[in-house]
Amino acid sequence: MIGAGNGNRLPLKRSRGIDRTHGNLPVATGREGLQVRVQQLSLREQLERNHFLLERLNASSARLLQTLETGDVFEAIAEIIANLIGSEQLAIFDYCPVDRTFSLQWSLGIEAEALKPFASGHGMIGRAVQIGASQFKERQPEDALLEFEKDLTACVILKASTAVLGVIAIFGLLPQKSSLGWSDFELLKFLETYAAVALQYQRLQKKQVAP
Repeated sequence: MIGAGNGNRLPLKRSRGIDRTHGNLPVATGREGLQVRVQQLSLREQLERNHFLLERLNASSARLLQTLETGDVFEAIAEIIANLIGSEQLAIFDYCPVDRTFSLQWSLGIEAEALKPFASGHGMIGRAVQIGASQFKERQPEDALLEFEKDLTACVILKASTAVLGVIAIFGLLPQKSSLGWSDFELLKFLETYAAVALQYQRLQKKQVAP
């Protein structure tokens, strides 16, 4: 398993900060000192955010790499999304560009009946493929959402070069998480490409062992 299981920020070990003066330079005081402190905090936050994202990407990459041996790409994607994004409800659809159709390949926490409308290609899932970019509910106009999309959080494309192989439909987030954050969007960008690579590898592997 990876992550904390709630999709929230992982705690980081913090070292005790030590302020030092350099030579005989005067220490900034008053308004100037406050501005320096604010800049320091901003820079520290940038570094910590980047470090946190790299930890998540590293964990996701290691899990996808493991699938080359275990052949459990769908389970790996679900584990990454559950532990690092914070959703235990998702479905993975295959997309056929020839006839522009979707077919359900794998799901977790969602009834098959509720997923049938998505196979029609209407709504966010269709826009994701047409535009070639993942779609997020919070970025959609309210009048653009269809009735069956009320619990949908995102449609994340699985993309190889310029071709869309499929779509991950992510539904409700865990109760302790109200919305997707900056690092979530970055992690989903990573999955767009590298979950697709792992999926392609698995498909080729199955072809090799087929009679």
